[in-house]
Amino acid sequence: MKPSNKMKTYLIALPGGLLFDLLNIPIPWILGPVVFVVLAKYFTSMKSETVPVGKNIAFVLLGIQIGLTFSANTFHSIGPYLLPYTLLTSLMIAISLLAGLYIAKHGTVDKTTALVGSSPGGLSVMIAVSESMKGNSTLVTIFHTLRLISVLFIIPFFVTHGNFDVSTTVVAGVTGGMEKGLYYTIPLYMVAAFIGWQVRDWIPAALVIIPMLFIGALKTAGVSFYPLPGVLFTFAQFLIGTYLGHTVSLREIISAGKTCIAFFALAVSMIGIGIGMAFLLSWWTTMDLKTAVLALAPGGLVEMSITAEQTGSEPAIVSSLQTIRLLMIVLLLPWLFKKLRT
Repeated sequence: MKPSNKMKTYLIALPGGLLFDLLNIPIPWILGPVVFVVLAKYFTSMKSETVPVGKNIAFVLLGIQIGLTFSANTFHSIGPYLLPYTLLTSLMIAISLLAGLYIAKHGTVDKTTALVGSSPGGLSVMIAVSESMKGNSTLVTIFHTLRLISVLFIIPFFVTHGNFDVSTTVVAGVTGGMEKGLYYTIPLYMVAAFIGWQVRDWIPAALVIIPMLFIGALKTAGVSFYPLPGVLFTFAQFLIGTYLGHTVSLREIISAGKTCIAFFALAVSMIGIGIGMAFLLSWWTTMDLKTAVLALAPGGLVEMSITAEQTGSEPAIVSSLQTIRLLMIVLLLPWLFKKLRT
C-alpha cells in the first residue's frame, strides 16, 4: 500500500524539523518543514497535500500558547507603546503602498494587484481582498508568499544572532503558562477554540487571535491554567510549517519573473525599514530592541510571537502589537485601496 500524498508530505517535513532543531536554527519546527517540503516539490514530482483540520488545530494551539505568556500587567504595559507603534506602523504601510504604486507604474502588473501585493498584511486576508477588488490573486499569493518567507528567514536569525543587550529583556509571563493550575481550566481551552471557530468568518486570523485574547485576558485576571504539554505546541508549529511548505511553490515564484524580483526587493527593504524603525521605537519608548524588531516585522503574528518566546523577548507584547497592525490593515486598507485605484 503506497502512502498518500498527505502522509508523504508530513514524512518529508518531519526530518526538516528534526534537522533544524539539531542545528539550533530559529523556529526550527516551522522553518524546517517549510524548506524540506518546498525543495521536495521542486526537485521531484511529488504533489504535496495536508490535512485541512490540522492547520486549524495548530492555529488554536499557538493562540493558546501566546495567550499563556500574558501576565497581570501585559495590557497595562502596552499602553505607552500604542501611539508610537501606531505612527510607525502607519508609516511602514504608507511606504509599502507607495512602492506598490511605483511598481505598477514602471512594471507589468496592474495597480490593484500591486497595491494588494505590496501591503504588509496576512496572506489569506490579502487574497480575499484581491478577489473582492478583482486583482490578480495568483500574483498576490506569490508576492505575499515571498514576503512571508523573507520575514521567516531574516527576522528570527537577526533577533537570535544580533548583538542585543539581553540584560534589559523581561519575558512577560512566559513562566505563567507553567503554573500548576487546576483541571477545571482545561475546558477553558476548548471554549477559546469554540469561540474562535464560530467567528472565523468575521474576524481575521480568529483561530489565533480569539484563543490568544481569551486566554490572555483570563491570565491577566489572575487565572492559573493547567499546563499543557510542550510537545503539543511543537506539534502545532510542525503542522503550520508543513502547511506553509505545501502552499509555497518555487516554480510559481520563478515564473513570475522580473515582477517577482521587484516584490522580493520590496519585502527585504520593508524588513530593513522595520528594523530601523525598531531602533527608533526602542529609543522612543524604552521597549527592548528584540521586542521592537519582532513587533514591527512586516507580517507573521504567530511566527514572530513564537520567536519572541524562544529568544527571551516579550511574546505578549509582540502578539498584542502585531494584532493591532493586523486590524489596522484589515479595517483601513480595503477603503484606502479603492481611493488609490481611482
